[in-house]
This record gives sequence, C-alpha cells and structure tokens, in this order.
Amino acid sequence: MISFHDVIVSSCRRLRVDPYWVGGTVRDRLLGRDLHDWDLVCAQARRAASAVARRLSAKLIVLDEQHRIYRVILPNRTTLDFAELQGTTIQQDLSRRDFTLNAMALPLTPAGVKGLIDPFNGQKDLKNGILRALSRKVFVEDPLRLLRAYRMAAQFNLAIEPRTSRWIVAEQKRLNRAARERVREELLRLLSQTQSGDALAAMDKSGLLTTIFPELEAGRRVGVAYYGKGGVVKHHLQSVANVEWLLERLDAVAFIERTSVLGKVQNYVRQLVGGVPRAALLKLGALLHDIGKPATAEVIRGRLRFFGHEEVGAQIAHRTLGALRFSRQEGSLIRLWVRHHMRPGNLASAPRLTEKAMARFFRDLGEDGVGMLLLSLGDHYTYLARSQWGKAKDAVEKTAQRLLSAYYLKRERVLPPKIVDGHDLMKALHLKPGPVIGTLLEAVRDAQAGGKVKTRDEALAFARRVRKST
Repeated sequence: MISFHDVIVSSCRRLRVDPYWVGGTVRDRLLGRDLHDWDLVCAQARRAASAVARRLSAKLIVLDEQHRIYRVILPNRTTLDFAELQGTTIQQDLSRRDFTLNAMALPLTPAGVKGLIDPFNGQKDLKNGILRALSRKVFVEDPLRLLRAYRMAAQFNLAIEPRTSRWIVAEQKRLNRAARERVREELLRLLSQTQSGDALAAMDKSGLLTTIFPELEAGRRVGVAYYGKGGVVKHHLQSVANVEWLLERLDAVAFIERTSVLGKVQNYVRQLVGGVPRAALLKLGALLHDIGKPATAEVIRGRLRFFGHEEVGAQIAHRTLGALRFSRQEGSLIRLWVRHHMRPGNLASAPRLTEKAMARFFRDLGEDGVGMLLLSLGDHYTYLARSQWGKAKDAVEKTAQRLLSAYYLKRERVLPPKIVDGHDLMKALHLKPGPVIGTLLEAVRDAQAGGKVKTRDEALAFARRVRKST
C-alpha cells in the first residue's frame, strides 16, 4: 500500500512545490518519539492538502483559513497538518517560528527524508536541554507563547535559557491579550505534564502565574508566618507539587490497597473529564484550593484564622475559571473540591470514623470523593514531615485508606441504593413538599449506611419515628 509520504511527495511535485516536515514532527523524530500527528509546510498548502486527502480517501478540515492551515485526517486517525509556507524560502519560514527546537525542517523527497535544515541550532539546544526563543518579538506576535514556553519546558524536561526568561518577564502582561480559550487549552496541556509543578513555580517567579490568576496575588502577603515567604501562594504551589508526587507514586503508597483498590484509583485519575485528564484538574484544584483565605483572614485571640474560606474560595474559583472559559463541568468539579477540601482532615480529627460519616462524604462528592482525598493529602503534606508521606501512619492517610476501601470494596454500605424517594414520604406520612422531605431522606440514607434500614417498609417506619421526634 502506498505510504502517505509518497502521496505527499508526488502531489507536491505535480504542483511544483517543495514539502517539508517542520515543528513538532522534526523535534519528535530527533527525540525518537512515536508520531501520530505530522506537521508540514509547503506553498499552495490548500491544493496540496486537498490532493492528498482525495488520493488517500481522507477527510479535509480547514483549521485556520486566515493563516492557511489545513488538516488531513487519515482513516487510521493519523493527522497531517498542511501550513502555507511563510515567505519564499523554508529559511524565511523557520525564522518566523517561536523556539529554536521548533525552527527545524526536513525536506521530503522521492528518496525519503533528507538533510536537516537547522539555521538556529535547534538540534543542539534540544540535545543540551535548552528552550530558547528566536527573539523577543515571538512573544509580541503571539502572547500565548509565553505560557507555551513553560508547557514545553515541562513536557520535554528543558531549562528556559536566561535571555528567553528575561523576555518572558518583560512581556508577561501581554498574555491578557490572548484569547481566554487558548490560555485555558495551553494551561491544561501544561497541567497534564508530569513536571507541571516546577513549571508553575517558575511561572510564579516570572509573574505569569498571577497574570493568568490575578486572584492568587493577594495570598502572597497572607499566612507568611505559617508558610514562609510567598504566603498562601507558596502553599498552593507546594500543594500542587505534592499532588504530583502522589499521582506518580500511587502504586507505592501504603494507604492504597494494592490488590483491589489501586487499579481503580489509577483508572479514576486517568479518566477524561470533558476531554481533560482528571489528574490535570486535580492539580488545578490544588492550585486554587485556598484561594478564599485572603478574603477570610482574621486574627482571633492571637491566631490567624480563615473561617469559611472553603465556601468563599469555591465561589472565587468558579468565577475565575468561568472567565478563562473552562467548561461548566470542569468549573463545577474544581468548585466541589475547593468547597470540601477540609473534610478529610476534619474526618481524621474526629474521635472515630463512622459509616454514617463515610456515607455522607461520598453522598456529597460521589466518585470525585476519591479525587478529594488525593487533593486533600497534597494539601496535608505541606504540614507533614516528608519522611511520613505514604506510610499510612498519619491520621489523614489512615482516614483516606478507610474511605477508599469503603468506596471501592463496600460501595453498597457507603452509597446504598435509594429505597424511598420524596413522593413515597409525602404519600406515606401525609406531608406537603418542603425542606422536611429532604431532612427525612437524609436521615433515611444515614440509617441505611449504618445498617439500621434495609427495606422500603423499614425506611418508611424509620421516617415516621424521626418525624414524630422532631
């Protein structure tokens, strides 16, 4: 079967244009990575893409008509992105790109790919682990590159070279001019990397983090006595790093039972939420979990307290993510975690962890109670000696262990099936709609969790007793 390489070459020859692999395609080839998405430039890009799509029975999509970028989707889901050559030569095209490691090209010829074109020493930078912008102008032309620099540094384990860092600091406010949807997408790509915690810390030093999340800035002056220089912002960043540490070691921590629970927790964090890995959203939740502290900070009897910061923070986080065009599903999940992030610690400090308390926890959070435990542990680890992390000796880890085991191994106890609803109670107890119905249903569910109620008749009888006693 003819390869898409041969089809591209022959189609471009008919148009008398030269095709080149560029950008991530060249970079990933040099890194020895598998390729499923291919980037190509040539003159007459639309005609070339149409010809290739027609010959390969593929789908053609216009990605950006203004900049003349077209995507060919092959039947096996491989994508070929055709972009119009910028300038009259490939060297001119490469000079308009962002970073040296993206400013390389490989010519496609009938004999194969030949002769790396590398006018800015991108291969050398890639080998030495350096991310270098071609010029300060690249950040002016497209401010999203300010954020992309940190994402690429995290993704490819690169150090941003000093002059590029200075340009980012000088231009960081320009990121406010980028479309919010593009910022959201790039931020989530960053958070999906395993080294995103370090990247966020570097972004904070440059000022870029609080350009994206200006609501964080007030926390820098709050809680300095507790968290050190940087206050609550420092605590947020440490929490993200701790969540990242935990996500990388789920199979090694002692509080996750390996035989029956580990695989389920791993599947949970890998699942997509609206196309986004849940692990990325967990780190975003950690970044914002105490965002309500500055607004609620109060010294009471010589102690700095933050009463109600969870609820205030949930509201702030929801507004902030809405402004960044996060989806309703994404925003609601982060709001849920921010609102409830104190609960695992509160459960751990109680005299004992009852089945009723565990049932209420998962009734309120559902399967995302699992994420709440991981996020809360990232928060808790900022107060716990590192030597104790993951040992299941700390009270909060022991609580997480019991909650995870209950959810995955005794689901019918912590989330028992509904055996009566509001209509049943109104009919059997001759009640009108109102808050009392919700109160009675909550009591019935608690009784189910405690094993006191198992059938519909028992539930109705229990509800009658509760109603008479109130």
